[in-house]
Amino acid sequence: MNRWKIALLVTILIVTTIGLSSAVLAAATPVELVPICSALYGDVFGVPNTEPLGPCQWDMALINASESGSYQYATGEGVTVGMIDSGVDFNHPDVAPNLNEDLSCSFIFDDTPTANPAEIANGDCSNKAAVQDLSGHGTHTASTVAAPVNGVGIAGIAPEATIVGLKACTEAGFCFADSVAAALRYAGDQGIDIVNLSLFADPYLYYCKSEAEQKAILKELEAAARYARQRGVLVVASAGNEQADLQHPGLDTTSPDWPPETAEERYVKNNCRVAPAELPGVMTVSATGPIGIPGYDLWIADYSSVGMSRVDVTAPGGDYFQATGTAQDAVLGAVPFDSQIWAMFDPLEAVFPGITVIEQGAGYVYLNGTSMSSPHAAGVAALVKQMHPNWGPGAVKAAVQRSAQHLDCPPDWEPLDEDDERERCYGDGGRTSFFGHGLVDAQAASQE
Repeated sequence: MNRWKIALLVTILIVTTIGLSSAVLAAATPVELVPICSALYGDVFGVPNTEPLGPCQWDMALINASESGSYQYATGEGVTVGMIDSGVDFNHPDVAPNLNEDLSCSFIFDDTPTANPAEIANGDCSNKAAVQDLSGHGTHTASTVAAPVNGVGIAGIAPEATIVGLKACTEAGFCFADSVAAALRYAGDQGIDIVNLSLFADPYLYYCKSEAEQKAILKELEAAARYARQRGVLVVASAGNEQADLQHPGLDTTSPDWPPETAEERYVKNNCRVAPAELPGVMTVSATGPIGIPGYDLWIADYSSVGMSRVDVTAPGGDYFQATGTAQDAVLGAVPFDSQIWAMFDPLEAVFPGITVIEQGAGYVYLNGTSMSSPHAAGVAALVKQMHPNWGPGAVKAAVQRSAQHLDCPPDWEPLDEDDERERCYGDGGRTSFFGHGLVDAQAASQE
């Protein structure tokens, strides 16, 4: 399993209980997948768009990112969204039409650990081949933001926004702080409107100000985010998949995650920060599953980190098997065939039908995580920015929060297991520790 921590549950289940590593099976076709989606979600969510896989996009229907909803008001036209991630697939038909190749750039350096040599560009933006997504993660998040309405696959929240691939994460899923900081500064220099960071900056999960090295790295990330923000960039970030309460942090067994086997178990306090989720000015996003499915009362995704004054809004991140008992409870997005994620998930098709699908020669995979929720919020922010091009990042962020659908705390919340640090959900008056100001709403935001 790589560092993205996507679908850890499903991977462990398969590896440990059914030994599927030897299974080989082609992905589903739309003829096979769409009836599954329609049966699971049709009566609750309807179909948000006319794209071939639209019936499988419960996430878009949940936040009113649809042809009958937000598309009537805003589509992201004229807005640039930088994906600080693992790059993008320059050839995927549900990403390439909205990709600005000229601005795209790789910030993987000669000394970046775990880098594939093909990813290294040292910030030389003329090396476009280095931006190609070898992981699949960046392509998936990009398609959530801005997959076009073009008769192929899925539709994004802002289907006419421009995507910029800013590679700061390696094929192996490590996103080291120097690469993240360089990408943030570049976004500021280029006047990109919004950046999405579905990551935490390695090698530390928590950066503690009491430790000199960690404090120095955190200061560099803070400075880079401030630089971008001062130049008009709204920074959007995932809250994390650690079941943590960022307001009341506890056990950290992850840091440092590089070099290998150097992590030390430690208890962290509020002088320690997850970056970029806890950087000043960032819009931080927790994750929900398919709220509205009868019997699904968890609401907060089983993995999602939370935190009062940390989480600003929530968005669909998916929640494998929690609502309908299927992989379709996750989020469907574009993924290159020659990527780590496709290679990892396609063999799972034998047990979880439709977890991968090929539509008109292009690949799509169901993934879940706050990595998937953050680009939903970034896409909604792009709609606001289109309607108000002169607004700065603070005003755009406020509009996304103001237009969100309020969510109360889940009834009778109990931690899910012994590792779940979300001991309780608290807050009222329009903000909770689990959901911030609420569930992003594309239609409402586009009318702000």
